[in-house]
Amino acid sequence: MRDTLPKEVGQAIRILRLLRGLSMQEFAERAQLSATYLRQVERGERDLGLGALGLIAQGLQCDPRLLLPGDGRSPVASVVAELFDKANDTLQHAILFLLMEPDDSARKQAMLALASEDPERSRLAAPPKSRPPERAASGRVPPSSSRRSGK
Repeated sequence: MRDTLPKEVGQAIRILRLLRGLSMQEFAERAQLSATYLRQVERGERDLGLGALGLIAQGLQCDPRLLLPGDGRSPVASVVAELFDKANDTLQHAILFLLMEPDDSARKQAMLALASEDPERSRLAAPPKSRPPERAASGRVPPSSSRRSGK
């Protein structure tokens, strides 16, 4: 266990830093520790003292116990739950929809495409939009084309 502890703690620190959207430099400033030291900690190459653990937790705005394995909570679950609780109702409903809707659902695929701004994927998943028929110069509606819209 002694060899895995620094790696587990480092991984928890890295995950929380990324979930908080902090660059290494921002994190170092908040934790009042050097970026080089923090990189080594995240890779599991350095052991932490209690003082450093406290500064790192302060920089991540979390309880220091969250960074230690064995308490039954993962850092990811804790931060995600916190962010979910802070989100407005509409966003919470959207997140729950994405978690509960089957992956092969066209609605879910369209929503994911819109969220990722992938126009090709959203075009395939979304129902086609209807347009009013174009009028020729004579004011008549041209005959419909024999092409079918494909999938």
